[in-house]
Amino acid sequence: MTRIVCIGGAVLDRAYRLDAPARAGTSNPARASLAFGGVARNVAESLARMGDGVALVSLVGEDESGAALLAHARAVGIDVSAVARVQDARTAEYVCVLEPDGGLAMGLAAMELFARLDRAFVEGHAALVESAGLVFGECNLAADAVAALIAHARVGGVPLALDAVSVAKSARLPRDLSGTSVLFCARDEAEAIVGAAREPEALAGALVERGAAAAVVTLGADGLVLAERDAPHRRLPAPAADVVDVTGAGDALIAGTLHRLAAGAPLADALRTGQRLARLAIARPGAVRADLTPALVEEIDHA
Repeated sequence: MTRIVCIGGAVLDRAYRLDAPARAGTSNPARASLAFGGVARNVAESLARMGDGVALVSLVGEDESGAALLAHARAVGIDVSAVARVQDARTAEYVCVLEPDGGLAMGLAAMELFARLDRAFVEGHAALVESAGLVFGECNLAADAVAALIAHARVGGVPLALDAVSVAKSARLPRDLSGTSVLFCARDEAEAIVGAAREPEALAGALVERGAAAAVVTLGADGLVLAERDAPHRRLPAPAADVVDVTGAGDALIAGTLHRLAAGAPLADALRTGQRLARLAIARPGAVRADLTPALVEEIDHA
């Protein structure tokens, strides 16, 4: 079984779904829910539920939230032996306010702990990264940590997938992306990286020109654009979906893609599985579907 290492954020997610469209400056009735999140953690959970061997590399606080997050991760089959507990810090939290239709009205990130996801943190796990079958990293890591991760993946000859996470955090990616097998980013993130507003195909192509072997620019309901070195750009339309909660859609896309890449599928085919998994993810509340199984993935791949 290919061992996939996911390195980055592990978070406690608090979600508040509004009963009516948000109104600023006043109290808004809402329904609350609590779950576990973080880009790397979400991807790791989906991979574990699909039957992949997966290890999470992250930090949590020495608090009740951190203990609960680790217990849940172990229960779903994630190897958390490389997750450190930090005594003088709180486990990271993400709070999202959702519109009645499931769209994001506001997101708040209390993630001071992630300042410690630095180069020294990555260097401390270099052996694990270099011995992996596939590595996934994301920009909750500090800029020097992202650069170190790329370097170690290159040394080990390990395929490396990266996610830009957000417009602000995309600035942590190095200009030279050589050593990155595939970079995932939304259109606004790609524009921030490239430094100009362009058509999605041009954005994806510019990321490949910076050294990534492939770049995926996601376009929400309009699907995504894939650019690969020495291959024509492709636009993959999004499957029709009922939107309940968009939280974790991008993470599901990545997890489904990595699941199929680990099995030897071409990237374009793997992305189609990722798109189908994202469609399933947004049809229910929460970042990861609790009913996700290898059989369900097989079913959606042959639907």
